[in-house]
Amino acid sequence: MIMNAKDMTVTGIIKTDKGNVTFYGENFKFTFMNADTKEEIVLDADENGYIWGRTYEGKMIAIYAKESIRIKETKVLNTWNYIISRFAGISKESIISFKGIRFINGVIRTIYPCNALHEDYEKSKEGILAYRVDNDRKSYSINVRSETISWNFGSEINQRMSIEEGNSLSNGNAILDILFDIQQGYKTFYDWYGYVCDFCSFLTFRNNIFFEKIFLLRETPYNVNEEFAECYVKSESEVSLRKFVNIIPISYINDNTFIDIIMNILKQDKKHKGLPIFITPKDDRDAKIMDVGKIRNICSALEMELDLGGVRLESSANMKVLIETVKKDVKEHRDGKEPLSSKAYDYIFGNISHWDQPLAERVYNAWKQHEDKMQPLLNLYSIDIDQEKIEMFVKARNNITHNGFTGIDEDVANTAFVLMGLVYCCTLTRIKVSTELIKDIMGRRFF
Repeated sequence: MIMNAKDMTVTGIIKTDKGNVTFYGENFKFTFMNADTKEEIVLDADENGYIWGRTYEGKMIAIYAKESIRIKETKVLNTWNYIISRFAGISKESIISFKGIRFINGVIRTIYPCNALHEDYEKSKEGILAYRVDNDRKSYSINVRSETISWNFGSEINQRMSIEEGNSLSNGNAILDILFDIQQGYKTFYDWYGYVCDFCSFLTFRNNIFFEKIFLLRETPYNVNEEFAECYVKSESEVSLRKFVNIIPISYINDNTFIDIIMNILKQDKKHKGLPIFITPKDDRDAKIMDVGKIRNICSALEMELDLGGVRLESSANMKVLIETVKKDVKEHRDGKEPLSSKAYDYIFGNISHWDQPLAERVYNAWKQHEDKMQPLLNLYSIDIDQEKIEMFVKARNNITHNGFTGIDEDVANTAFVLMGLVYCCTLTRIKVSTELIKDIMGRRFF
């Protein structure tokens, strides 16, 4: 999961009882130098895993180290995250907690384009352009572990002043604010940064996610959410953003669907065991590649969705008799003089439980249920799917898993590509997206 790539050179000092430690950070690599004493100095990490210091500009900095570090002379730390206060001269206590996280642009602009400012041609006259400002705010609310958490999507309007061209207005930043009803520690930033990345990955079908800026928010006496610290998170050097026409936009996500998505990301209960984010490609280049790892992941995602969707086959009478007979024999062996280990019997009984539910038949059953929703995807790429191709796909997965098979022919690759669509069809149905919207998504070149 990837966030904002912005990094900079940062230098400063960490004061301890034994002496001062200076630091130099670049590209998320921090070098700590103990120049004051020959004794070992311990930099204590707080309960959230951050080491606190101050930059030479006087700003507070929290560097994620996971645990305390010991420095004799120098120590190098590669971190994924550090946080710097926006203002100099403030105390650690004033920024140690926050009420919200703000994500600006990047993938937020993709899933929720700025749409507040519109040109009003009817009111424009004599070379003066009039604008209409609409409320483009979209808010969701969810209760998590007795806390109310709000997700607020919106945009800012930019004003530009020019001597040559005069004043002009334009749609500016796309923003997602996540607001909590109580103060949060920095571990919450780590958790919810991951949840937001998963949310955006699910909507864009890409795992490499980019945000232009990320801030921590605090509430002012005037009920305004103020950006008081900027978060820097290590990312890929280049992240391509998908086009709006190729993703699932926020406008398709109603309140109930949003709650289902978040509950699945949090894996709150047996009905919300997750989303198939593990089948999403890293980037556009990775999306064009089908390999054995992806075959296995697609099969795992299908099994998850079939279980959660209740796709079960009816057992024949003969199969039921066979299963009960074998179970009886296994139990007698377990109770005999030379039993196997308990794990061996668990494996055997687990295997028997799937005898009447062959994956290929279950996948084909799900395919027939969702075939109408899948049609736009089939038409878009001119790919035909039938029961034989699904059986070939499952057989290929079994060869990969059990025989170390590494070859994939074109039919299996094409079937795998389409079955990613089936996975999403099952998931979108499970989280209560309407049939018409699912059809639209399948026709968006989403995969």
